[in-house]
Amino acid sequence: MADSQDDEAVKVLEQARTVDPSSPALAIALGRAYQRVDKYAAAHQILEAVLGSAIASAGQKTEARTVLVETLLWEGNLDRAREVGAALLSEARDSADSHRLAGMIAYREGNLEAARSELLEAVRIHPSDSEALTQLGLVQLAAGDSPAAVKSLEEATRLEPESLPALTSLARAYERLGQGEKADAARARLKLAYDQKSIRHNLAPLRSKGMQAYDAGRLDEALESFQAMLKLSPRDPQVLAQISTILLAMQRLEEAERYLARSLEIRPDNDLALTELGRLYALRNDLPRAIQMFGRATQVNPSAPEPHYYLAGIYFAQRRKDDFLRERAEYERLRPNSSGGLMPLPGEGSR
Repeated sequence: MADSQDDEAVKVLEQARTVDPSSPALAIALGRAYQRVDKYAAAHQILEAVLGSAIASAGQKTEARTVLVETLLWEGNLDRAREVGAALLSEARDSADSHRLAGMIAYREGNLEAARSELLEAVRIHPSDSEALTQLGLVQLAAGDSPAAVKSLEEATRLEPESLPALTSLARAYERLGQGEKADAARARLKLAYDQKSIRHNLAPLRSKGMQAYDAGRLDEALESFQAMLKLSPRDPQVLAQISTILLAMQRLEEAERYLARSLEIRPDNDLALTELGRLYALRNDLPRAIQMFGRATQVNPSAPEPHYYLAGIYFAQRRKDDFLRERAEYERLRPNSSGGLMPLPGEGSR
């Protein structure tokens, strides 16, 4: 879902639910995924089931109510949204989400003053909530307070530069104030953001296809998919790094190095590219430089397990037992973050 592969997320979560059909956490995640692919009735049904569950915790029921109100608003079911929203606000008075949703409901009802009050409270509780700021700007614009709307919407777009609703409303607010040049600039940003979202939407199925081929060992097919992604987004540092991963598996080291150089030129703190460059140096038996790259990767992304895995492998080969044990322990601690596919490291008694 974080990678905008919402349809794929639905498939994976539906499969997970067949394994653990009673899990409230999985139900909530699937409800969110259904909402994002416009399957509102399915989202509504599964989230209502969480609210009636005997094993869902109070926190999970609050989360389910939050997602359900959002879904009901998208679905156009204002009566049920009002009912669930009241329960949410009652149990989570200090929650920015509950006030934001109460404000959205009031706005739908035409009560601009109540909407403004609730949204101001949401922003007070959570000043960096770009969605609450966007909704507040929309209410202020509807109430005729264009200067306040501009202030709220500028902050929303600062926090979330590609927010289509915030940019759309910001352009309207500038127009209301007679600031045509700023309105044109906001519309230009809106077009760019829309184009970027369209590119990511087109990239998602190619990435899924490429990863499936890679996991199945069909490296030529995987490379073809990622090369197609690169044509759509030539300066995507992650795609460049992922192509290098495939090329390393194909033992095409010089080509992999060129892609890694391009990736790191665009984004020097790309931990995947740094990790893959470390692997490349290790394959060339340049272990000091490999260790350096893996170390940089751990500094950039302390939660990534893979650099620790490869460092442990190098230290094991060098018979540096203390260093090996340290890196292996770090890898084991972070292993839940791993995408999988790594061989087990040697055990305690090794060397």
